[in-house]
Amino acid sequence: MYKNKKIIALMIGKKTSFGVPGKNIFKIHKKHLFEFPIISALKTKMINRLYISTDCPVIKKVSKKYRPTIIDRPKNIRNPNTLTEDVLHHAHKYIIKNEGGINNISFYVLLYANGGFVNSKLIKKAIIKLKKYKKFDSCVGLVNADMFTPIRAKIINKKKEIKPFINLKYFKNVTSNRDSAGSAFFMDLSLQIIKPKCFEKMNGNQKPFLWLGNKILPFKKDFGGDIDANWQFTLLQDWLNKNF
Repeated sequence: MYKNKKIIALMIGKKTSFGVPGKNIFKIHKKHLFEFPIISALKTKMINRLYISTDCPVIKKVSKKYRPTIIDRPKNIRNPNTLTEDVLHHAHKYIIKNEGGINNISFYVLLYANGGFVNSKLIKKAIIKLKKYKKFDSCVGLVNADMFTPIRAKIINKKKEIKPFINLKYFKNVTSNRDSAGSAFFMDLSLQIIKPKCFEKMNGNQKPFLWLGNKILPFKKDFGGDIDANWQFTLLQDWLNKNF
């Protein structure tokens, strides 16, 4: 099924970020954040080609050492609020044209420039897992985080009152025990192995992750998450010291 087909590593990383300005090029251990997922993917020895979709001059310049094919983003997808699926659809169209069609690609290894919680062993195991379970569209990192269970999530309404984020009637047992609603898992988008057909229509059934298809295979991790807050850098540095 996958014989003679390519595994494509695709990194996406923008120049401008409002949450943590410059997060994609933040330096850890003398490397930019975006370099860690690239190194991890290439180290698997399973990647046939590396593409990078970006409008960031630093990423373009520094990444030359990894010999990528750069996909320049047109003006309409350079906005910081551009949706991930729009960036991926644009990159996918470029790649399938460059690779001679979608049938020449088995998987995308989707890399986030701010997705540092990944290494070559995790990527390699996730690729092998998706090859084994052929009915699935993608294999994605999943982290257990019961402390962030939805039964404890809140909003502030127009009256300045604290209210539940989700209607608690959907849970059979809600108590002060954080485990009462069962285990809560969160996607870790630093690890994503995806079949190319998922990028064709972007109509996956689990919003907001429309590019992951309808059947998503979990790959459980001890910790992870793409970087979107300054406090995460301390955790990432510790994780890299132990796992990279």
